[in-house]
Amino acid sequence: MPSYSVSPLAYLKLVLHAAAYPSSTVVGVLLGTVVDRSTGAVTVTDAVPLLHHWSDLSPAMEAGLALAETFARQQGAALVGLYVANERLGDMRVPHGVQRAADAVRSQCAEAIVLVVDNEKLASGEPAIVPHLPSSSSSSKPPTTWQSSTLSSAKLTLSDPSIPTKALAAVRAGQPGLVGDFDAHLEDVTVDWLRNARIAVPPS
Repeated sequence: MPSYSVSPLAYLKLVLHAAAYPSSTVVGVLLGTVVDRSTGAVTVTDAVPLLHHWSDLSPAMEAGLALAETFARQQGAALVGLYVANERLGDMRVPHGVQRAADAVRSQCAEAIVLVVDNEKLASGEPAIVPHLPSSSSSSKPPTTWQSSTLSSAKLTLSDPSIPTKALAAVRAGQPGLVGDFDAHLEDVTVDWLRNARIAVPPS
């Protein structure tokens, strides 16, 4: 069974993206590498915010996924999953459109994962993500059933256990305003949605 390590930068970006649009469903992609094919060990190194207007598999999502995949290759990485923060508190589902996008990512990366942001935990300083993995009954071909799991069952760890607290401090400091996604880029081409270079992990 695969295992996952999420970097501080990836966690910070997905939390800030969720906090930037609290009344919308936001979607992004996870970049990383499969560091050990024999065990399926995956390192999630970065996150690229995609959408806050539409969570369906729209032309905008398809275009954003293609551009993010090209960017990932340029960084020596690959798309290893998606993240989503639903607009309703307590909604831990993976929306249908995101499931279809996750199927597309999984067709290229068998170890793909979907992280759902737990909006109710964002203010707690606890890890605010719920991993969703393909069900054991899912075949290698889409459509896939994505089932919720726990951090321990999914063998998912944060490489810096203090990053949830740092992310909460960043939210309170107004840093969600630094986040740009592909939707925002379509409205203003100067928005740096692929790198989001202004976002940096606070020092320990």
